[in-house]
Amino acid sequence: MSEQRTVVFGLDGAHFELLEPWIEAGDLPNVAQAMGDGVTGDLEVVLPPVTSPNWKAYMTGKNPGKLGIFWWENIDVESQRIYYPDDRKNLQTDYWEIIAEDTTVGVVNTPTTYPPKSIDGHVVSGPPDGQGSGYTHPTSLEQRLNEKFSYRVNSENRLQDNVDRAAEEMLELIDNRFEAARWLFEEHDLEFLQATTFYINSLHHFLWDDEYTKTAWQTVDDHLGYFLNRDDTNVVLMSDHGSTEIETVFHINTWLQDHDYLEVNTAVARSLGRLGVHRDTVASLASRLGVRRALARFAPQQIIDYIPTNQGAIKRESKTNHIDWAETAALASGQGPVYLTKDRSDPDYERVRAELMEQLASVTDDASKPVARRVLRGEDVYHGEYIDDAPDIVVEQREGVHITGSIGRENVFTTPADEPWDAENKRDGLFVACGPSFTEGTIENISILDLAPTLLHLHGCAVPADMDGEVLEDVFDKNAEPRRREPNYATRDKKAAEKERIKRIARESVL
Repeated sequence: MSEQRTVVFGLDGAHFELLEPWIEAGDLPNVAQAMGDGVTGDLEVVLPPVTSPNWKAYMTGKNPGKLGIFWWENIDVESQRIYYPDDRKNLQTDYWEIIAEDTTVGVVNTPTTYPPKSIDGHVVSGPPDGQGSGYTHPTSLEQRLNEKFSYRVNSENRLQDNVDRAAEEMLELIDNRFEAARWLFEEHDLEFLQATTFYINSLHHFLWDDEYTKTAWQTVDDHLGYFLNRDDTNVVLMSDHGSTEIETVFHINTWLQDHDYLEVNTAVARSLGRLGVHRDTVASLASRLGVRRALARFAPQQIIDYIPTNQGAIKRESKTNHIDWAETAALASGQGPVYLTKDRSDPDYERVRAELMEQLASVTDDASKPVARRVLRGEDVYHGEYIDDAPDIVVEQREGVHITGSIGRENVFTTPADEPWDAENKRDGLFVACGPSFTEGTIENISILDLAPTLLHLHGCAVPADMDGEVLEDVFDKNAEPRRREPNYATRDKKAAEKERIKRIARESVL
């Protein structure tokens, strides 16, 4: 084992904007110490600024064009379907897999890690895609977590059903995550630990700066204190995006429908809504009866697809059967991606795209503020083997704007009072690094894609040349070993890495 260890706190949805008043009031002393003793900066995340695909971008150092994951849904206009590409989640190498080839590694609760990979280390999958079982590698770890911590991946309660009950459970789960991570750190003498909390972002969305959110951050702060002031431990705080209060909600698919780009049929959903049948009320009843997971697992998708939310919206994959694909020219996901149905080889494609981009750039809300900070072509945002699957247009939403991807809403604009969320994601995330290897002060122009190369370099590992990020040499103390080393970018033999992975699985099966 080397002389230094690394602990990364993954804080879904974190940014300084929310924390600064609490830091100034002395409510987060350990976060304040980490910032004062280390290097800090805004972390630019990939578009759209959302949990998926940003956690995968962080883990791999690759943009969504190389991952093939562009939001919580991909829109395949050729096959006329809306889906989440689960099969792509584990295709790329996570940077901690490389670290694990030489030392002890643990990963706890990071989103988009289910099912857990068979790496030479310990992995505990995170929400919201994690399941009630089969969420650890090695599999024996699950039983130990259950015995020691009554560990569970997902919450049973929803904030939109019962704020107090759900928030109390989320506070318990946040504490539970870090307790398990601390135990894993010491039990297995880990040299690298990634400990992540997802539910703090849920509290941001629904409650913003409520007392529950503050208490959650104080829980994080308490656990952070356990790792600070160790001579052998570097501590990194990072997030997959930031959060900010919502000023206005833009229902982009309603706008596309009003401007004759989108044709939908939500008659069945509207009829169910008039009868009082809503997805939210069904989910709430299922939660009270204790059958929510069973309902989600066994209810026929064809039925679920036709049940609207309380706001009349049809979301994500359920939109597929409500789209009149033959009469539709464009369809959007939430928080920015827009897909055209015309083939990119069609002579009319660029005209339609340019027209739509110009119109979206000119959209203003009821306060005459623009909805978009920028409207970009997909190929100017993404690159890689999945570029043909990428959205044709990406709307970078202005801070304070929440762009929904649902269909079935009557109004183009609504207010936060009409919606479940109080806060929306923003592109600025959080970065703090302190400890024996890091310098002090601030750093600018850093990307979430830079973290994987930087942490690999910190651990003396070669950086795969196909990563899009760069080693952040300026974050290291001038006298620390990483600062004195030249970053090593190397082509990684995927076949050799796969052979080694298979060998590890074989060794584990024998044990």
